Amino acid sequence: MIKIENLTKKFKNNVIFENLNAEVNKGDVISLLGPSGAGKSTFLRCINMLGEPTSGKILLNGKDLVSSSAKELIQLRTKIGMVFQGFNLFENKSVLDNITLAPIKVKGMTKEAAENKAHELLKTVGLDNKANVFPASLSGGQAQRVAIVRALAMDPEVILFDEPTSALDPEKVGEVLNVMKELAKQDMTMIIVTHEMEFAKNVSDQIWFMDEGKLQEKQTPDGFFNQPQTENAKRFLSKMI
Repeated sequence: MIKIENLTKKFKNNVIFENLNAEVNKGDVISLLGPSGAGKSTFLRCINMLGEPTSGKILLNGKDLVSSSAKELIQLRTKIGMVFQGFNLFENKSVLDNITLAPIKVKGMTKEAAENKAHELLKTVGLDNKANVFPASLSGGQAQRVAIVRALAMDPEVILFDEPTSALDPEKVGEVLNVMKELAKQDMTMIIVTHEMEFAKNVSDQIWFMDEGKLQEKQTPDGFFNQPQTENAKRFLSKMI
């Protein structure tokens, strides 16, 4: 489904990551782990071209996002949802308008169809009663659940999560992780940058460990957490668990 070939990102002379290679199959849940500053968020943003790679390929169902025209890229990116650390909701729009904006503008859905879908999705995360409020009145957990619904409203084939719980109060983290667990049960393909070790261990199909600009390990959760192969991974786990 997604194939990453020799992906490299540099800022001037600073190499963020270099020659990354990986594959994601439909329905996979990938947890991308590693120390702060390892390049995980930059890597994630490059996968949907929010950040432009320096070189390499990102193939989505065989089509290379990196070499696509601007018009092609718009269509390809509709298949890749993104949930950010800081929610990134439009503060001047209601919850409903936040969710329906892209389906109407990008996919050409009618307002009625987009709103019906938004209400259905909000019900699944227990927030249909918040459809007409503005983001400022939401808790962090509620705002992040709305952000997930906004991504789902585009019918993506994969959703990228960039530390979706790191900005939340501890008691709100479970609200968001529970929604993500349900998505995993529904075979939603997900790549998740996270520091939630228990979630990564219990929900992931694969763990990708990133450090020093490389994907140093790609293992099953059992393999990674019980038998890490690199010294960097061992050191990381000793601090996290």
